[in-house]
Amino acid sequence: MSSFMKILVGLVATVILAWILHGPMGFGARCAAGDSGEGEAASAAAPVATASEAPADEAAVNACQSEVDAAIAGKTVQFGSGGAEIAVESQAMLDAIAAAAKDCAGTTMEVAGHTDRTGDAGANMALSQARADAVKAALVAQGVPAERVVAKGYGETQPTDAAAPENNPADRRIEFSISSSAAPAAADAAGETAE
Repeated sequence: MSSFMKILVGLVATVILAWILHGPMGFGARCAAGDSGEGEAASAAAPVATASEAPADEAAVNACQSEVDAAIAGKTVQFGSGGAEIAVESQAMLDAIAAAAKDCAGTTMEVAGHTDRTGDAGANMALSQARADAVKAALVAQGVPAERVVAKGYGETQPTDAAAPENNPADRRIEFSISSSAAPAAADAAGETAE
């Protein structure tokens, strides 16, 4: 193979790789932020209030969490099997969560995605992040300020019951935690099962 052909093949391969990394899969954003979605973890650790909002006090955080809990009580966020597309039947619940969260000035909401323990751990982590991102996008589309919502995928790392079977439906869930924008999102969240 001539030098020209080697350069041409290398250039084509580079263009295709760049498209894959920065195109529809969004891997490039993760690489720029750090390995394995560490950029998401960093944003979860340092929530920021909007410029005009003072951090909420504990009573306001608790009131907001109660409103979100009421909106999700007995309901689940549904997704297509193995995907991150939110099912139509979950839209009314997400609308109610957004309505509750819009008025929670000075807070940050963590949208935490979880999976069961079946399949590949890396794929589960990616799926949980994609689902959390989809829920965040739905909330932002309903008027919740984007800077108040942090999407974080936990994959299979936080099962509801370690003694339960690997395919425990309760492990496939979305959780919503409200915290003051002055502190990281609380670990104890109101839980939602994701199908």
